[in-house]
Amino acid sequence: MKKMNHFSYEQKEIIDVQGNLVITAKPGSGKTYTIVEKVSNISKILLSYQGVIAISFTRKASQELELRYKRKNTENVNHFFGTIDKFYISEIIIPFSKRLFPKGYPLEVKDSIDDYPKYKDLKNIKENRTDKKLLELLKESLREGLIFLEISGETALFILSEVPQCLIYLKARYTHIFIDEYQDCGEIQHEIFLKLVNEGITGIAVGDLDQAIYAFSNRHSKYLLSLIADGKFTHLEITRNYRCHRSISDYSLELLGGLGRHKVEDKRVFKVNVTGTDEQVIYAIEKNLEGIKARFDLNKNSDFAILCRGNNTARRASEFLTINNKLFVDTPLDRINGNWAILLNDILNSYYLYKFSKTTILDFVSKYINEELYYRDFREGLELVNNLFTLDDSQLEANIEEFIKIAHLIYPEQKDERILQILKEILKDKEKLYSFRPATENEINIMTLHKSKGLEFKCVFLMDLYKWILPPEGEWVSEEEYVQALNLHYVGVTRAIEACYIMQGTKRYNESRNRYFDAIESPFLSRYNTPNLREELNW
Repeated sequence: MKKMNHFSYEQKEIIDVQGNLVITAKPGSGKTYTIVEKVSNISKILLSYQGVIAISFTRKASQELELRYKRKNTENVNHFFGTIDKFYISEIIIPFSKRLFPKGYPLEVKDSIDDYPKYKDLKNIKENRTDKKLLELLKESLREGLIFLEISGETALFILSEVPQCLIYLKARYTHIFIDEYQDCGEIQHEIFLKLVNEGITGIAVGDLDQAIYAFSNRHSKYLLSLIADGKFTHLEITRNYRCHRSISDYSLELLGGLGRHKVEDKRVFKVNVTGTDEQVIYAIEKNLEGIKARFDLNKNSDFAILCRGNNTARRASEFLTINNKLFVDTPLDRINGNWAILLNDILNSYYLYKFSKTTILDFVSKYINEELYYRDFREGLELVNNLFTLDDSQLEANIEEFIKIAHLIYPEQKDERILQILKEILKDKEKLYSFRPATENEINIMTLHKSKGLEFKCVFLMDLYKWILPPEGEWVSEEEYVQALNLHYVGVTRAIEACYIMQGTKRYNESRNRYFDAIESPFLSRYNTPNLREELNW
């Protein structure tokens, strides 16, 4: 992202406005930058004993937020920066559980309830949070010094309800609570957040609704939406994308809702017309590549990405391209929302990033294990990941147990044989395994739109923007599926930093029928004022 030297109007309004806020931020819009400035602004008026709570869902994100804040030279030792579990344990459970009984053992965090058969029924507390027998059992576990990580949210909520001094303390100590990535919040996090807000702590929830492209994985944003509709919260947006060129940012916003802009200088979104099939489209990209490099001062092939709707188009693009390219195919792990699936996917991605010296073993382990709370697990994690990451990729299949050990350490209660079978198939399939390896400097990236989420490239070429393809059409297509498709196209456009080329052939290939049809451009290309925000080219 380009360094910002001043605030936009939207950012300044968020920093200055008082009271409860729900902030929806577009990708690359300077969300973290804005949060840090608001925390810094608040810090200037706090009393000596006061601070703010700043929660992120990953250790890495919370460390980044804290580091940026400290660079402002307005450090406040009373602030809390950390994950949601760390907040529950360090600020609620440990200091206030002892109020429930006169004597008890020193508290220690435990990963698995299964290791303590006496308390196995506590797993049911997620569905029966008011069951008196379960609450007594929870109280007994705390008396014995046991904090079970898998029910830390339920435990914190119980203490907030049973120990009045806890809310009194939190209100006296903290004036504001920030929660980032609120679209990922579950019921417990949402309930505790509202409990603190209702007690008088100012709540700021930050999230992004427009990158919700995984409805098939049951990843929804209902709690963020409920705050937007809540009259106690002011809803503000950050819409300007600082990662992309201004014309790309404007185009993406117009795509979603219409800005009413009719004139853009230096257009960097192009609709490119090519006579022929996807084969001719790929040849046209290759033919014009050097000219694009010269125009936008790009040097490496890895600065470019060809983004496709599905694996089939991506494979065909890779076959037609005669220059070096790197094909990334979707694997079954990409479409499963279980923690083991997400973790194993990340292990494979990080394994190859480590091989290319683009990440470290410490970076990976820090994302999942809090060194402060779980020092022994953290050290074990470093050893396990080191054992795996130093293997040659030809040895991965024979060492699948190393993957399982890491998964058991991080998510001990969530083993899924179906996911392990998928992992075995990936490790046996050279194409699928190879797709986790990052592109070298002389390779063009080729991948699906889903695979591109979270990535960025200097220049992208978007394929499959045709009627019937993106979005799908027919009586079976729901409104939600249409919105998902639009968000997917939005993700594709906003992967581009310097230039975005929307490729249009005159014929499109249908895999199921193994034939070509006349290509009609996607209705997404005529939404609102988008035609006037791009340039038309013929190659």
